Amino acid sequence: MKVLLTGAAGFLGRGMIETIGAEHTLRLMDVVSLESSHESIVGDVCDLETVRRAVAGMDAIVAGHMAPRGPGVYDVPTLPFDINVKGVAHLYQAAAEAGIKRMVLISSTSVVLADQRAGNFLRRDLPPSTGDIYSLTKSLQETVADHYHRNFGIATAIMRPAYITDEDAMTDKYGRKAKTVNWQFIDRRDIGDAANAALRLPDLGCEVFYVLGHPDALEHADVAYTHQRLGWQPRHDFSKYPRDEA
Repeated sequence: MKVLLTGAAGFLGRGMIETIGAEHTLRLMDVVSLESSHESIVGDVCDLETVRRAVAGMDAIVAGHMAPRGPGVYDVPTLPFDINVKGVAHLYQAAAEAGIKRMVLISSTSVVLADQRAGNFLRRDLPPSTGDIYSLTKSLQETVADHYHRNFGIATAIMRPAYITDEDAMTDKYGRKAKTVNWQFIDRRDIGDAANAALRLPDLGCEVFYVLGHPDALEHADVAYTHQRLGWQPRHDFSKYPRDEA
């Protein structure tokens, strides 16, 4: 399958290249260039014509881009809405025009942030309970996905990870090193594995999948559905590390 991966140069994107690229032919897209054996395009998801060129000839799309979390970026909606919301809408519009029927959207557990903070079990059918501009943009991404599924038949696996890290280095996208772990941890390569499983799923609708690596996540979110529906199990479960209280 020929798959377009957006946000490919980022921390999550580079991890997903390793796993998705092992099963599919990749075209990588980001606003910065990256050295890779895969085909790559330097371009902005905010520009519809660029996105149309990027999706041409693809069979599926994995939307992994995100507005950078620089100082003040998420204090106002301007850049987050442009990249996170409009950028995803451009991908869906271009996919609809090109006849692409399968996408993986990297969302976040923050779509149900208020429930998460309250300690509620994160069901797949919970209504959005956002708490900041980031979580709002993720909720709107999922609304876009639902719209294009209902009106254009684009099947979408909505992935909801929480704290994305790399177990080998125990660092996150900011280079922060963790000494303890909690149920929210997920290795970036395991998200790529879940994306592969969703791309293989013959009867995919528009479905939410919590992708969390630690065994304790089963007590906090409906990860069991992801295990069963996708046949996915994390290769990195963080169970050997001391736990914190988050």
